[in-house]
Amino acid sequence: MKHFILSLSLIIPFAFLSQQEFVVYFPTDQAYMLHSSKLDLNKLIESKEIKLVTGLKGYADTTSTNTYNKKLAQNRILDIKHYLHLQHVSISKNISCQPFGEDFEQDDELSKNRKVVIQYERTSEPSSTKRQIQKLEIGESLILKHLNFEPGLDKFRDIAYPVLKELLDIMIDRKDLHIKIHGHICCTLDDTQNLSTQRALKVKNYLIHNGVSPDRLSHLGHGSSKPIHALPEQNDAQRKENRRVEIEITSINTN
Repeated sequence: MKHFILSLSLIIPFAFLSQQEFVVYFPTDQAYMLHSSKLDLNKLIESKEIKLVTGLKGYADTTSTNTYNKKLAQNRILDIKHYLHLQHVSISKNISCQPFGEDFEQDDELSKNRKVVIQYERTSEPSSTKRQIQKLEIGESLILKHLNFEPGLDKFRDIAYPVLKELLDIMIDRKDLHIKIHGHICCTLDDTQNLSTQRALKVKNYLIHNGVSPDRLSHLGHGSSKPIHALPEQNDAQRKENRRVEIEITSINTN
């Protein structure tokens, strides 16, 4: 199986427009965004990917009255709009602001309902990553640099979210792709917690939750059975390279 080490964290904006959505989440009964969402939004803004914000959709959970939740959704929209303005993000004069409150199909996980969806136009040419993927054949794989987890856990670190978002964009744009997500850990011969599988599954579930069909995805944990550097590793750099997530192209639909 051929391997390609690609960074999915750099997209250079250039040529054509495409409508995109980005979701930020909020604490219970509050109109300010979560710190983790603020970090993710800042990374999006810093990437210069946003050409023009065209819409804001506000949502709330069902823990209060419909009237209250509609007002809370409106305040969340105002908070995001104000923050974007402070960050000098271009906002359409005809921006569509829609406070739905609780009037939408609620997720079973309440925290997923407390959100604002930012709709924006993106100016970009296909990233180098996308160009590389177009050259991949079935059985070849990508090592996703910067898709990092908290130590000993299957919880994403903040640096992982731009990588996940780009992987998601690729899977949505390229509906012909089917992939297998491979998880690897470092440092030990025994993956007693099955952490490599849990991490691969975490990536898979992120893609599914954001609209990728489960039929296009599979996952597998390898523990430390397939290290890039022989165990025991000699330094932190080798340990970092051994603990990784890869995606393998398993099929490419031709229909």
